[in-house]
Amino acid sequence: MTGQQERDRGMAIAETYAKPSQKLAVKQAIQRCYKKFNTYVEWTSDEVHEELKAAGVTLENGRLLGPMMKRAQKAGMIEPVVCLLCHTQETRPSIRPERHAGPQYMWRSTTKGYGKDVSQMPELMWDEIDRQIKQSKGE
Repeated sequence: MTGQQERDRGMAIAETYAKPSQKLAVKQAIQRCYKKFNTYVEWTSDEVHEELKAAGVTLENGRLLGPMMKRAQKAGMIEPVVCLLCHTQETRPSIRPERHAGPQYMWRSTTKGYGKDVSQMPELMWDEIDRQIKQSKGE
């Protein structure tokens, strides 16, 4: 398997074996970040962890954030911050002590939900990506 295939496999395993309550908590934390930061503000999964902490949620597997952030991207809620020169996703050091300043991908909220009833937009976006995933699996 290639490195990318191994990464995708690991992300699928992390999401598949996560408790539904953990997935829901992460979805809600990402939604809060989506609403909280406008399209000009760059943020990382550190902010999602802050939202989880504020909600009193401790993740059993922190690796769940990766696939959930990718799902939010596919749903059109967020987009990667890409370097104009090297065309790769930008990173910044994590502010969480347990991450030891490890690189965190940078994201920004999209305009997809702006100008509409944003109270429902993120959930509608998640519903659409859930539908696409089920369709791709033949369900």
